[in-house]
Amino acid sequence: MYYLRFAYVAASLLGCAVAASANEPLDPVKAVMEVAVKGKGEYFDPNSLMALYSLAFTREMVAAMLKTKEKDGEMLLDYDPVIGGQDNCPLKNVTYKQGQQKGKKVTVRVEFSAMDCFGDKSVRRVDFDLVQEGYAVPTQWYFVDDIRHVEKDGKTTMSLRQQLKEMAAN
Repeated sequence: MYYLRFAYVAASLLGCAVAASANEPLDPVKAVMEVAVKGKGEYFDPNSLMALYSLAFTREMVAAMLKTKEKDGEMLLDYDPVIGGQDNCPLKNVTYKQGQQKGKKVTVRVEFSAMDCFGDKSVRRVDFDLVQEGYAVPTQWYFVDDIRHVEKDGKTTMSLRQQLKEMAAN
């Protein structure tokens, strides 16, 4: 399983615009945000799931997708889970701030303006929780383990992984 995953990771990252050779925590986050900036909203295609997201996140995404398919015609997500809404403007002022590494986990905060063209200059905050996965320290890669929207007071308003768990359970 891991050999197949790393083959996909290597192939997918070679195709990404983000330089993956250093495998820094910002690499998968910037790859996801590149999709958001382009406005395509295709965050969870098979190549992206294999290259950018943790095994646990991928399992929960697939479980939610299968449950959605069972419900015939129901949408998996009816909003953009990275931007945090249905309608937005082109993203402006995108910034990245990496938190402290704690074991194999690190959080990267992304801030951006998504409603500027509507006159709303508010800043959205999204935390990407990352984990390192792999057999040995030199071969471990960072993968997105959760995407959380954060209010000004620092409280999480939505955890995508929690939402996926709930969708798979219902």
